[in-house]
Amino acid sequence: MKSTKFCLLVFGVCLLLVSCKEKAKLASDTAPITGKQTYADSASSSVKVFNQDGKVCIQQANTYYELIDAYEGTARVPLLLKIKKTELCFADSTNKDKVYEISAKSVMDTKTVEWNAQFIATDIQFKDNTLLAVHEGTASEEDLLKRFSLLDGKEVFGSSYGEVKLAIPNVKDKRFIGFTSQKAVTNPIKELNIENLLGVIKYGSSTSAGNAFKVILKRSAIATKIPTYTPDIFLVAANENTTVIEDGKSVILMKTDEHYQKADVKDFFVKLTFYYGDDNEATEIIIPITNDELNLKSAKYDKDIFDIQPY
Repeated sequence: MKSTKFCLLVFGVCLLLVSCKEKAKLASDTAPITGKQTYADSASSSVKVFNQDGKVCIQQANTYYELIDAYEGTARVPLLLKIKKTELCFADSTNKDKVYEISAKSVMDTKTVEWNAQFIATDIQFKDNTLLAVHEGTASEEDLLKRFSLLDGKEVFGSSYGEVKLAIPNVKDKRFIGFTSQKAVTNPIKELNIENLLGVIKYGSSTSAGNAFKVILKRSAIATKIPTYTPDIFLVAANENTTVIEDGKSVILMKTDEHYQKADVKDFFVKLTFYYGDDNEATEIIIPITNDELNLKSAKYDKDIFDIQPY
């Protein structure tokens, strides 16, 4: 009996010691941060279920945070992004589109950054020193791409389906060239309300929007044959200063570096090929890049088919 009581006593003491150790560990793990607090935030997720026109609708809202690096030149600027994603779907089908509400704030003293952006997209990515929003189209539509600067949240570029890129060695920023067609989801071309507008050619970088041009179809024998979707787009090197990669979807200015000037962004051109007719005939628009912009004055295209004007 005494032996049993002694064992129980020893067991109780062990439990007490273990409990004290666990409490000490917990206290250590949850100890308050003693450094200077510069920012704090909290958010919650939500879900709503309701009836809409006889269908069960489920609306989900999730808020999360991302810590990413933006670059201003070669300087790294860490950003904290608060992202609220609201998606709407029915019980028997799914709507891929989501409303994104994003707020950004710099978390170090290297540069003060603070901005807000809101848009509809299917998915977002952080690449090429931008926030890339992809709005997927249906089977009869083309995707619409939009890029936002990580430094100020402003839209710097947009195109349908795809884009081509320019890279400069040792530089995080990219240049983008693309075409927004009549087939782009949400139909941004129709919203411009310009007669016979085929599409828009845009040029931009990771930090700012560039120039753009409207492509208008003239009355001609083949005008009705020109397709309304995005043409084939490729980049072509003008000389040995430029290297073409990714089957013409990207170029690198090999003779430049992080000390480049706008005048150094040259020596290549963009070629848009529109195929039409039963015999796969084609017509092209070729625009060189000079002084870091699309150079319409030196462009080559059939002026009986196209009228190209500043956007």
